[in-house]
Amino acid sequence: MRERVLASLCVVIVAWPTTAFAQRPPNLAFESLPFWVQLALLIGPTASALFAAIGLLLNFYQSRRTNAQARAALVAACLTRLAEDEGIQRAYYLIGYPKFEYKEGWHGIDNMRDIDNLLRHFSNIALAWQAGLLSIHDIRPIQHYMLRVVRNPEIKSYIDFVARWSKQQQLGEHPYAVLNALAEQLDSR
Repeated sequence: MRERVLASLCVVIVAWPTTAFAQRPPNLAFESLPFWVQLALLIGPTASALFAAIGLLLNFYQSRRTNAQARAALVAACLTRLAEDEGIQRAYYLIGYPKFEYKEGWHGIDNMRDIDNLLRHFSNIALAWQAGLLSIHDIRPIQHYMLRVVRNPEIKSYIDFVARWSKQQQLGEHPYAVLNALAEQLDSR
């Protein structure tokens, strides 16, 4: 059956007069073509399949590079904001040096706003990690900053308070919980 289909296809492609094939069986139709036509009919599809495979591999390689560049851009944007945002810098240096102390009545003062901004900034990276957009390997350039903040005992107290308050208010899981999960993953490696 397959040979008949191939023979019929050859007839259509070459547009050989039908009378030339009327006296021959269908399986001899391909063999009756000149050698260069037979060769062209075999090489053409083979070359097309080879070029398609090469194109597919190049597309796969380029897609991986583009994804890696997008992940690197996300981390670079985080580092840029960490370096350029004055409020985030104030909060980071306040936490990084033993000057910060969390007390439950401090909500709304400037230091807490800056600290919340810093924690939200790191939580956004943690949410991207949770969604699978970033891997632990991708986060390595900001690991030091993130762990330095999250390991601070006063920050831990604040995050615990926010988690308790969110649960009490029935608001669902606070994004700082994802930040804690990411910090645990970074600590374990």
